[in-house]
Amino acid sequence: MQLPHSDILDIAHFSRLFDHKSECYKLFWFQAIARKIKEGHKTITFETLIDEMIADAWYMVLEYRLNLGPNDALEQVVHRIDEISNMKSCEKQDVILEYLESCKDKKVIALKRRLSQKVPYHLQAPFMESMKGMEWRRSGKNLAERINQEQRLMYYFLQFSGLNTQIQIQEEWQIILNGITKS
Repeated sequence: MQLPHSDILDIAHFSRLFDHKSECYKLFWFQAIARKIKEGHKTITFETLIDEMIADAWYMVLEYRLNLGPNDALEQVVHRIDEISNMKSCEKQDVILEYLESCKDKKVIALKRRLSQKVPYHLQAPFMESMKGMEWRRSGKNLAERINQEQRLMYYFLQFSGLNTQIQIQEEWQIILNGITKS
């Protein structure tokens, strides 16, 4: 894939987003963001993105039986929803998303929270070379506040509140990511 040129954005760091991934969360999180940008969203909640991740992983996990990684919370939440719902392994994404909006299962919510603890912050690590080691071991709110001090990130954190925490995609990145998703 040919990455676009930008005098404003750090495209070289963008190309390193997926360099260090022990689980597949980053790929699913990024795909969910790209889809929401394409739909015209600029501010998105963690829960909306996590629901998109679950819906994207659904078919892979249940139909193809792909293992997403050791102790993968995304795979675990897909299996849990499969246990408690009557959905098929080939269920349509909009049906899965509708189910997730109304799902109040405590285990599903706990797994969603687990998914929200690292990837929303760590995806942008390549842009933040000044943050090293122990600086990443902060609580979500403190980590979000620290990350929000950085420049030229894809998104910043707003209204920190668990799964209702919002990210705001920066306009310059919206343009770049829209261009990539149209290719």
